Amino acid sequence: MKSIKTLCLFAAIAGLSYNPVSAQSTSVPTVTFQNVSNLPYPLTWTSSVTDGNNIYTVAGYKGGRGGYSSDVLKYSPETNSWTKIADMGGNKVQSATAYVPATGKIYVFGGIGGVSNDIRTSQIFQGVQSVDIKTGEVKNLEVLNPMASTYGSAIEWQNKIYLFGGSREGKRSINSVYEFDPLTLKFTQLANMPEYLQAAGAVVNGVIYTFGGYDTFLKHQGTNIYAYDIKANTWKTVGKLPEFMSANSVAASGSVIFVAGSYDDEDLLGYFDTDSGKFTKLKSNMEPRRAASSAIVNNMLFVFGGSTRFKAFNVSTLATVQATNITPFLKNSTSR
Repeated sequence: MKSIKTLCLFAAIAGLSYNPVSAQSTSVPTVTFQNVSNLPYPLTWTSSVTDGNNIYTVAGYKGGRGGYSSDVLKYSPETNSWTKIADMGGNKVQSATAYVPATGKIYVFGGIGGVSNDIRTSQIFQGVQSVDIKTGEVKNLEVLNPMASTYGSAIEWQNKIYLFGGSREGKRSINSVYEFDPLTLKFTQLANMPEYLQAAGAVVNGVIYTFGGYDTFLKHQGTNIYAYDIKANTWKTVGKLPEFMSANSVAASGSVIFVAGSYDDEDLLGYFDTDSGKFTKLKSNMEPRRAASSAIVNNMLFVFGGSTRFKAFNVSTLATVQATNITPFLKNSTSR
């Protein structure tokens, strides 16, 4: 039986569901975030996944004099607490991760890794690692990643992982797309992205959507919303963003995808309705942040970590975690 204390903590977070959105005279909804338990330390350039119940972060940069992290952290919305579940065995930042339900493991691709705290002496990680979320066991899989990159993205759909974008050695962005089967450890090359980008994305009903992104060679931020149909293996443009976006985080629930933070607009919060093809900007009290992470669990949007240019450098990396109930925007609540 759960303790009364545990139930009260969960109720406190769930209680954010009461009136998170208020109508404005301009018809732009306002979303109210509440602070929940901070990360154990400031963290940016991390990657995150959810198994539908908890949120996990993999490695990242602690900021200031904190150096680089090799920790795998778990956040429980039920107890509003963070715990360390594993050590990657070496520092890694800017990697891509995806959780596969069939194996109960997180898979880690790319990123700059090594045992040194000096990122200048590190190299892009060429392999693939797995983390068992129950046991904390970390394995180096016997396979090389054909599109190892930094700032790439990984998305799970039907127990396979789809990798896209990022930057290779020499800071050149790529448009490669691969499918990875965690059961056979096989990579399959798919149709390239329309642009060379570091781009964040999320999947809805077998379609991956990307929002803006950054081309490191052209030094250009994107405004396109692209859709990749996994079954058809085709890309198309499905919308335009209201501004340039990069270093943004995304999280999907049902047919709605939320976008939080951006390199130039750290206050950015909005959502894309995949049914209507409309992107809507929201007003909120979200703490300004870029290169943050976000996840949706039980209709709660969590935004955490990242960095901000509005503070002195040694405190620009954030440990704060904020949450808000997004039920008014949802048609169903399958979180990814």
